[in-house]
Amino acid sequence: MFPLMIVDDEKAIREYLPALIDFEAYGFKICATARNGQDALEKWAHCRPKVIFLDVCMPVMDGLAFLQELKKQDEDMPYIVMLSGYSDFEYARTAIRYGVRAYLTKPVEEEEVCSILQELAAALKERGKQTKKEDIREQVRAVIQLYHSGDGDRTPFEECRMMHCVVLDDSGAQEEAYGAVRELIEERLYGGESAFCRSRGSVLSYLVSPKALEEYQHSVTLLGRHLLHNLKKAGIECALLFDENLFRKGEGSFRNDFDMHLYLMMTEVFWGGNSLQSNLMPEADTSDGRLDREEEYLEQIKRAMTDRNHTLLRETYESMTEAVKDRRLNLIFLQEISYRIYYMLMDLIPGDRGEGVCPEVLDWRNQTCFSRFEDWGRLLWEQIEGVFSHMEGQEEQNQGITVKVIAYARQHFREPITLKEVAERFFVSASYLGRSFQKAAGIPFKQYVNELRIEEAKRLLRQTDRLIYEIAEETGFAESKYFIARFTAMVGMSPMEYRKMSEKG
Repeated sequence: MFPLMIVDDEKAIREYLPALIDFEAYGFKICATARNGQDALEKWAHCRPKVIFLDVCMPVMDGLAFLQELKKQDEDMPYIVMLSGYSDFEYARTAIRYGVRAYLTKPVEEEEVCSILQELAAALKERGKQTKKEDIREQVRAVIQLYHSGDGDRTPFEECRMMHCVVLDDSGAQEEAYGAVRELIEERLYGGESAFCRSRGSVLSYLVSPKALEEYQHSVTLLGRHLLHNLKKAGIECALLFDENLFRKGEGSFRNDFDMHLYLMMTEVFWGGNSLQSNLMPEADTSDGRLDREEEYLEQIKRAMTDRNHTLLRETYESMTEAVKDRRLNLIFLQEISYRIYYMLMDLIPGDRGEGVCPEVLDWRNQTCFSRFEDWGRLLWEQIEGVFSHMEGQEEQNQGITVKVIAYARQHFREPITLKEVAERFFVSASYLGRSFQKAAGIPFKQYVNELRIEEAKRLLRQTDRLIYEIAEETGFAESKYFIARFTAMVGMSPMEYRKMSEKG
């Protein structure tokens, strides 16, 4: 409710208007009435009305003298509605100089007063929004300056929080996904778009002022749950990370603290932590958080690729990612591994880099959607295997079509590929390709594909808890019954028996 004061020397007006008009229905609450301008000045200081219904002609101090005094005391003038029994243009013209919004002639008409109240309520709401936005905007500018300068006084923001929204599911273009996230957050966050600080990669950052938390019992948890609920209703998967320590620290580099806190919370999300995180916890020490045997793993991957040893490559990669998982590596060091593998692959790719061969760095700062552990491992392996296949193809392109088909099978064995379809793809007959393939590989094409599928199924049984029919579908078998039969025949035990044996081992 906006506070409203009625100033008139006529007692009938002071009592008549509140009885005639339902002010609260329009968003106003009468906070005081006054007999003259002097009385109004004394009461104004206590209730600070947003709107004043003000009579022009009063004893002691008239309406215009009151406006002159009020202007001296407060530049942020309330909205004034002048009341007068005189239709005098000079009064109106003088009043307008003080920003008077309306001029009513007594006796006032109910419809006219109601119309003015509607206009004033809308204007006050808009002014409130603009005031909020400007206040937040100034704070955001100062925070951004703190970040770019590296350090500075954080005291003015010690009651604020930094909120990071991490996009986990990007079903459309980056601009569309970010636009939807921003719209949903900013229509519910105090200050709206003015609270937005920056976006980088999959992360959108906002300044959360104390006022933003007032309706949530000053709890970031309640605010976060409310925002996540609305994001989920819109079909958008995100994580919200609240940095509650950033502005409470008085030492060290602001920029370093900003980045380090964000990395720590994003690491929790990477490893499957809750989608609502707060860093009200001791900061983790990442000084010695590197992966044990990192150099050995990378060197072995490079050697396996150089020797065209796909089995060693896969085993080494699985050992490395398993060690990463056991260590629950911090995101800082995960990105460093991603970069080292990226540069290694770029060095290994032959000079003729075909379209779609060059890998991309798996860095959240470049991604529209944040990758958690399983996605990170899958994407990194696809890049490694893609380069491996390209290296094989480039090296053996003159050794016959069979080598290319082997590389193709390794990449596409999860799909329902057949010898006939592959033969058409490489512009040869199925009978010719069948003979050539068996001669080069030592086994028929179908058996080769099935072995690839079974090896992948064994890995999934060891490393995941997916159901048998899910593994069958993911490895390219049309039916789970057929998958179980083939697996049992080739491995000597059923998929469930293999999983149990792996767990014991």
